[in-house]
Amino acid sequence: MSHAVVELAQAPDLPSIGTLHARAYHPTREWHRRIFPTSVAPWWEYKYSLDIADPNNYVLKISFSDTPTTVLGLLSLRKYAANEKGAGRWTSCLPPPEADREAVDTMVKAMIEHRERYMLGRVHLCIDHFGVDDAYQGRGMGKTLMAKACEIADAEGLDIFVEANEFAESFYKSFGFEEEDRLALPPDGVTQCFLIRRAR
Repeated sequence: MSHAVVELAQAPDLPSIGTLHARAYHPTREWHRRIFPTSVAPWWEYKYSLDIADPNNYVLKISFSDTPTTVLGLLSLRKYAANEKGAGRWTSCLPPPEADREAVDTMVKAMIEHRERYMLGRVHLCIDHFGVDDAYQGRGMGKTLMAKACEIADAEGLDIFVEANEFAESFYKSFGFEEEDRLALPPDGVTQCFLIRRAR
């Protein structure tokens, strides 16, 4: 019988990962539809091909056991060195021109500013990207992915930082994240929350 499984993503998963952002966010979030249109799927594939090969990244996927390369949810967790600046792959692998670069740059700038303000000086983890296919939301897949991420963080004794939209704030708090700050990002005024979960 088929069941949901969390594993580290591999190269055969990349085509499905490429379409996941659109499947997870486009049905309900106009901001995401505009910022990352469906046409940027090859960029997501390329970005995650780099992340999968990077020993500082845990790219967690959830899929059904009988269709393992159909990625239904993904949580990318990046380990930062104590004095590492920037925003990881968001800094080094910029999205293509069809993405709304102004909005992306504003989001990344806020991530850099807040991560460095609260986390610089100690090794830590950062949630780089997290989403579950809209058709499968409400089935506990996001909770399963987050539980695995917290398990990894606790095993390594590391705090987790995340920049998340205000709609996800209560979800993160249910896993022990605490809000440090929030900011309405121009030009849309979308509110982003900056949260930290301390290692257990």
